[in-house]
Amino acid sequence: MSDLIAVPGNLTSPPTRQSVSGGVTMVTFGLASTERRFDNGTWTDVHTNFYNVSVFRKLGEHAYASLEKGQRVIVAGKLKVRHWEASGRTGTSVDLEASSIGPDLMFGVATFVKDGRAAEVEGRSADGAGGTDGWAPGEASATPAEEAS
Repeated sequence: MSDLIAVPGNLTSPPTRQSVSGGVTMVTFGLASTERRFDNGTWTDVHTNFYNVSVFRKLGEHAYASLEKGQRVIVAGKLKVRHWEASGRTGTSVDLEASSIGPDLMFGVATFVKDGRAAEVEGRSADGAGGTDGWAPGEASATPAEEAS
């Protein structure tokens, strides 16, 4: 059984891409998530969990094109903890099969660009023309003050 979780953290390695059975794209990277506490007026790092993240198909391609070592992200997906034994050594591997990945906006800003196929399905070109989607590139949405007037 695997649990669904969301983990904020930093990439500890650059994404690597490979093809697995049937030509499916798989991208992997390391993720570190550190618990911090505010104690006596200062922030203290308490504990860090390390995850091996696997991403498949289109999400994997997007992750490979978008992510780099050190970036702060939020990864949601299936948690898999497994025990292993090899060459007389034993250990535990904590793996996360990602179903969603996004930037952690607490630490910066991001720009979202739809891929060409998603934009075409919605009836607009990849450059955002032909629609009024506020998330499409090149289109600004009104601020709350502008909407009120």
